[in-house]
Amino acid sequence: MKKLFIAVLILTLVNTIAFAAKTLTEKNISKMLDQVIIAKEHKNIKSMRKHFLSRTSINLTHQDIDVAKTYRFTFNEYKRHLSKKWKQVQSNLIKVTDRKFNIDKNGKSALVKTTLTQTIEIEGIKMQTTVYETTAISLIKGKIYINYYSARKMLNTSVKVN
Repeated sequence: MKKLFIAVLILTLVNTIAFAAKTLTEKNISKMLDQVIIAKEHKNIKSMRKHFLSRTSINLTHQDIDVAKTYRFTFNEYKRHLSKKWKQVQSNLIKVTDRKFNIDKNGKSALVKTTLTQTIEIEGIKMQTTVYETTAISLIKGKIYINYYSARKMLNTSVKVN
């Protein structure tokens, strides 16, 4: 039994090392960012958390007709912010409309600019917003992390009442 446990442990370790990223690519960055989007859609902060460094700086800007307001958060503050906001949200659909990559030559860091369309339903009212994200990515010990995140939400592009 002990030998079986050790064999399973070794296989798990080998698989983890084999699947670790050696360099950042558009494909592996997109996969990670898409996992974050899915976690946001499902209001799953734990799934989001594993992609952020503890020291990640987060900036959110909400732009309205006459004012833009920026909030700066640590990940824990961002988590509390999302938890409050998500209590009101019945549905949250996010669609990537554009993604541009700037991967450093060493393959260990990247800057990704993403344009999203987000449709949120709150109390039967659907709001569609354009979101411009800038995400700084780092490759650390084979794992891809977000170390800076900035999102600028523009004025709602449409409102529908169910």
